[in-house]
Amino acid sequence: MRILVTGATSSIGAHLVNLLLMKGHIVHVLVRKKENFQFFKQDNVRVFEGDILDRNSIDFAMRDCQQVYHLAAIAKVWLKDPSDFFQVNVQGTINLLELAWKNKVSKIVVTSSAGVYGPSINDVVNEEKVREIDFFNEYESSKLLAELKIKEFVSEKKMDIVIVSPTRVYGPILFGEVASTNLLIEKYLNKNWRILPGSGKEIGNYAYIEDVAYGHILAMENGKSGQSYILGGENCTYFEFFQKMAELSNVNRRMLKIPIWIQFLFANFQLVRANILGIEPTITPKWLGKAFYNWEVSSQKAVNEIGYRITKIEEGLSKTISSLKR
Repeated sequence: MRILVTGATSSIGAHLVNLLLMKGHIVHVLVRKKENFQFFKQDNVRVFEGDILDRNSIDFAMRDCQQVYHLAAIAKVWLKDPSDFFQVNVQGTINLLELAWKNKVSKIVVTSSAGVYGPSINDVVNEEKVREIDFFNEYESSKLLAELKIKEFVSEKKMDIVIVSPTRVYGPILFGEVASTNLLIEKYLNKNWRILPGSGKEIGNYAYIEDVAYGHILAMENGKSGQSYILGGENCTYFEFFQKMAELSNVNRRMLKIPIWIQFLFANFQLVRANILGIEPTITPKWLGKAFYNWEVSSQKAVNEIGYRITKIEEGLSKTISSLKR
């Protein structure tokens, strides 16, 4: 089968492409620059240059493909022009779906984010949860708008589209820079990181990257059109997460709780510097605000309906530590 993958140079995307190749598929990848995707030098990979805002490049890459995995998105903590989140994450998704309709693609899996549902203020987050507070940042709100557009295509054009929503993803990286939760792990292991985010007691959900990548395939195989599936892992507090890292890595650091006002002072400094100098910040006040809420999540729907499997956090962290420890 011929399958198009957008966002193939992302951490999840690279694992997904690898799994699809192992299954014997011919994989089309749409990348901004071909040299960015030279790590998969296999005969059944077709590399197309372009992006999801260029309809012609999408159309060319999608030809003869029966399935599409759409992972391409902007997930940065800051952009000089915040409207770019909506241009790429919303309009880019619309472009892809319109061309999938034109090319008669049989099924599409779109990657969203569990952050769309908001924190677990009154109950554990699942696919039925109604968000209880406003969005923390443009990334979350743009992802929700993209989901609403997807549901329009499902209802109006009867397209077979499934949404998957990963939580905090960690695990060995096949390609690209260390980022997100992996960056926190790498800093702890190699750069003497000692700061507990938030108060240290907030709960987060940590999903092993290979589970998430394979969850995309399970959603393609078993997912119901118009449905969303949270691809998560185990819930634990920041304190428990770092404690597990210490035990598994034999790197023991005395973790520090920093007063909230100091954390926000640092985040505001990072934002001001970014706006003046254009240097991408480590954190911004909008993203820091998420750290002071619980994000307790259930992936039971994905387990029951598509056969999703969750790797124990100790096993996943052990493999991640081995890949990141210098």
